[in-house]
Amino acid sequence: MKLIKNMGLSTIYQLIGVIVPLITAPYVSRVLGSSGVGINAFTASVLSYFTLFAGLGIQTYGNREIAYHQNDIKARTKLFWELQILQVLASLIAILAFFIFLFFQNDNRFYYLLQAISLLTVIANISWFFMGLENFQIIVFRNILINITVVIFTFILVKNSEDLWIYIAMTTGASLLANLSVWPFLKRELTKVKFKELNIHQHFVPALTLLLPQIATTAYMNINKTMLGWLDTNDSVGYFTQADVLVRTAFTAVSSFAGAFLPRLSNLFSQGKVKEGKKLILQSLQLMYGMSFLAISGIIGVSSNFAVFFFGEKFRSVGLLLVVESGVILLFGIAVVLRSQYLMAVRRMREITIASVAALGVNILFNLPLIPLFGALGATITVVFTEAMVTLYLVWAVRKDFLYRDLFHGIWKYILAGAITTSVVWIINNNMNMSVIAYIVQAISGTLVYVLAVYLFQAPIVQLVKNAFYSRRKK
Repeated sequence: MKLIKNMGLSTIYQLIGVIVPLITAPYVSRVLGSSGVGINAFTASVLSYFTLFAGLGIQTYGNREIAYHQNDIKARTKLFWELQILQVLASLIAILAFFIFLFFQNDNRFYYLLQAISLLTVIANISWFFMGLENFQIIVFRNILINITVVIFTFILVKNSEDLWIYIAMTTGASLLANLSVWPFLKRELTKVKFKELNIHQHFVPALTLLLPQIATTAYMNINKTMLGWLDTNDSVGYFTQADVLVRTAFTAVSSFAGAFLPRLSNLFSQGKVKEGKKLILQSLQLMYGMSFLAISGIIGVSSNFAVFFFGEKFRSVGLLLVVESGVILLFGIAVVLRSQYLMAVRRMREITIASVAALGVNILFNLPLIPLFGALGATITVVFTEAMVTLYLVWAVRKDFLYRDLFHGIWKYILAGAITTSVVWIINNNMNMSVIAYIVQAISGTLVYVLAVYLFQAPIVQLVKNAFYSRRKK
């Protein structure tokens, strides 16, 4: 039951980061325009490289290591202070590097400075500690309150394109405030340790090992926006960003439970419970399949006019980008289970690093010709192709640990259910006027059709849900 509760809280935590921009997106898109949205996305993508180094891979490494020692208060206290000091030192170096970078910039200097608040956010980020303890409640509810405040003040303070700086300051400042708000709760989770007991340098190499794939992954996720800003226009960055926001919101909804699985898996494998851990991985894949095809079918079904309704007429081209990019929801999902859950839990960093570095290399290689030729569509095609290559590699990497028939058990049932749902939603979408009510009707109808189809085909997720329900009733 604790795992199911944490899955729900992890889902909420992950969704907060994408739902807040999504709620304000229709308003912000119309007020700031494609150029303003593009400037925000471009400058944020550049800052992400500095924040990545500042984090030094500690978000993932710390989560995993605290999970291994969650029952030993002295050990986890030492770990916390060792990793936090290491993170502060890395952040100070990143801040220095940022100001050197800023010295050579002529455009967007002010916006870069506002985005740099995110470097302070990294220093204050201790969510990895509470996640490692499987205590998601503390960080979730404070983030909700702070982000609701951001939504309210966005509508109050951001009135035209000149207010772009206010929007950036609020979004970066909110993350800093959210991270600072959980520090008071550390007291009851830690004990006293002497500074001379700390061994900071022992974590540098392991954290750095995790940093390399994270550099590649983060760079890969942001390089499209950065390269669009360099090779095309701010408008193209804006179009790509809005499509990416919707797809990644759907993906986050699909995969956000993964954050609750890593501490549990790490704990299982550390105790030698390999069989139980692998069973959990296969169940995670089934959850991923079940939700991925629902999300994909919904996006494709409404894509013909939803972008115009949601973002405004200037963003009409986003509709095609949504159709092309929607497939990565499934590819992202499989990759998260195999890489971020299984390979991370069993500490197989070599495969994770290869997958991440290869993704970045393929992405850059294909973006160079495709962005000048097709603009935002070229970047979108590159994302799909890259994710397909990465997923194929990860499936190959675990070939000795899992049978392919187990990894893809019953997937055809989800595909068929998704195809039926897409057709139904598409028909309804093209026979209703654009309105909030219409899209609610389409969402409910699509979900009901999909759930019914999955049940009739007796997809594996049906049995998982039944087992969870009966298990809960017994308690």
